[in-house]
Amino acid sequence: MGTLWSASAPVGDRAAGCAADSSCVAAALEAALDTVAALERRLSNWSATSELSRLNATGAATVSEPLHAVLDSARSLAELTGGAFDPSVESLTLAWDLRGSGRTPSAAALAAARKALGWQRLSLERDRARLDGVRIDLGGIAKGFALDRAADVLAARGVDRAALDAGGQRLVAGGSPCSVWVARPDDRDAPAVCLLIADGSLSTSGQSERSLSAGGRRIGHVLEPSTGRPVETRASVSVLARSGTRADALSTALLVMGRERARAFAGRHPELGVLWLEPAGARVVAEAWNLEIAAAAPFVHSNAGHRLSLHPKLLARNP
Repeated sequence: MGTLWSASAPVGDRAAGCAADSSCVAAALEAALDTVAALERRLSNWSATSELSRLNATGAATVSEPLHAVLDSARSLAELTGGAFDPSVESLTLAWDLRGSGRTPSAAALAAARKALGWQRLSLERDRARLDGVRIDLGGIAKGFALDRAADVLAARGVDRAALDAGGQRLVAGGSPCSVWVARPDDRDAPAVCLLIADGSLSTSGQSERSLSAGGRRIGHVLEPSTGRPVETRASVSVLARSGTRADALSTALLVMGRERARAFAGRHPELGVLWLEPAGARVVAEAWNLEIAAAAPFVHSNAGHRLSLHPKLLARNP
């Protein structure tokens, strides 16, 4: 899926079943990562022979259970976000050559790509998918979906405490708090804010991590369906959700929405934790909705201009 994956789980004498046996845990972790590799062969747009690429080429096909499931989730999350997350952006991905060296499409090419857009034109039956003049790009949801399926494999094999990482998107299972640092949006090597995750997945979307150059300017990989153009923001948004699928898609959607709409969305969905980071000169301005910040770097300030500081009680839970 174009990124580095890792998986870990504790082994201890006090644990029961598989978790007490290091060879059993190792086999479970290997099986979880094998599941990710199998999903990549089905869901990737980078491979012309993947199941998704074949569906895009034919427009209608009998599909496997995993592809059907992720398409169903993508459609539901598109509806939930009013189309801010839209899995039918493949025409725009191709127009901007986001899997190549990048380009700025002509007005005619962009208009044509926008006509081939609309998540409502994806229809699903029991084992079939049909595309009405659109093509699907699962880049904003497949990684989170694969995290969930990998966690399911671990649970089925008796590993109930684990941490999975897919290029920065984390999924933690088992209830033991894990500290995760979110980088500043304009420098992924500079930790900015620390959050604690006990059960759930944290996904961060921004335009600086993966960007290309076209027409003398940098373009990001997150596209705004309403305009057909890359989102013009230096901010990043992190979403903490119960599932990797939701966290992945919603972090993309909230970045597309922008800060004000993202704040309103978080207010309507208290089950989601949301962190908005935006560079402001040498500083980074942070807003957190439905979650608490455990610690922050000196350059991080609240939107009121105050420096954010660590919360000892939160950190004490995960020293």
